[in-house]
Amino acid sequence: MERPEVGDEEFLDIAKDPARARALRKSLQRLADSRDDTLREMARDVLAGRIGLRQAARNRAYREALSEGARPGMSACDRMSAEELRAAEAEGRRQLDECQREIDQERAERQGEGRRGRKARDAPHQSRGWRL
Repeated sequence: MERPEVGDEEFLDIAKDPARARALRKSLQRLADSRDDTLREMARDVLAGRIGLRQAARNRAYREALSEGARPGMSACDRMSAEELRAAEAEGRRQLDECQREIDQERAERQGEGRRGRKARDAPHQSRGWRL
């Protein structure tokens, strides 16, 4: 069963721009399927709107699980060469650009639907055959 989720806008105050908010939401979606029970619970609660991300970060159990989960990635970054770091940064930018393209495409589709909907409806002040 599909679970209802908050939208990207829920994370704008933390992420500061729509593409980063989208990336953050996608990261939480991946965590919602995590093998780690604590991370899975936290992500599902945040995505369902039962708890805010800032509130979740203040929860000791969630904070510790996030820190533990991030540790391997941080260690890998510490071992990367300058060239590998540049490649990882480029990949991060590529992923953010992809998120922005998704957002732009969704916006364009919504605007297109709005235009088609207005054309299909009657004008709001149509006479319907009567005259003054």
